[in-house]
Amino acid sequence: MTPINIAQLYFDWSNLSDFDRIQSLFKDNTTYKSGSGEMFIGVEDIMAMQRSYHLSFKSLNWHINSINEIKPGIILIDFDFKAESLQGNHDSYSGLETLIVSQEKIQHIDVSRK
Repeated sequence: MTPINIAQLYFDWSNLSDFDRIQSLFKDNTTYKSGSGEMFIGVEDIMAMQRSYHLSFKSLNWHINSINEIKPGIILIDFDFKAESLQGNHDSYSGLETLIVSQEKIQHIDVSRK
């Protein structure tokens, strides 16, 4: 599986909130920097954050505008995010997400909002 395939699966499974499949894409020591600058170290820490984030919405969706392998194993994704909160409020933002893929697993994720 190519790094772009892995990154695409990550977004597809995130849109489904399929935590088991998302987790299967990570190494035990994967790191994650969120759009707000928070750091998460290790698959357990990352998955706890993702579960909490996803469960704070009635619905959510990441749309990939573009996906490119800018260097071997380094994927840059331009995305738009839209969601409805549990209170019925709508949230949206755009961003860039860099994924580093090594040995068919995600090693690092870095999210920045535009």
